[in-house]
Amino acid sequence: MKVSSPAGDFDFLVRDSSVEGDYVVLKGQMGVWDSKIYMSASDIWLFTSMFLRPSVLLFLIKLPFKLLLGRDVKKKQEKDK
Repeated sequence: MKVSSPAGDFDFLVRDSSVEGDYVVLKGQMGVWDSKIYMSASDIWLFTSMFLRPSVLLFLIKLPFKLLLGRDVKKKQEKDK
C-alpha cells in the first residue's frame, strides 16, 4: 500500500492483523515507523462499500489476468535483452 500526503509518499507494509476489543487492527510499517491502523465496524463497512463500486469490481476481476500477462511480458523483455 502507499500513503500519499503533503509530508511525502510512504509505503505501508501490512505485516499482521488482529482484533483488539471492538477494532480490527492492521499492524505494519510506514516508512521507518511501526504503525497500527484501527478499523471499527463502521470503517470496515465503509471500505466494503467502496470495494463494491463498479470500477473497483472491474479492476479486481481483471487483476488476475494483468498479473499473468505482466509476468509473460517481463519474461519476454528479459529474453530480448
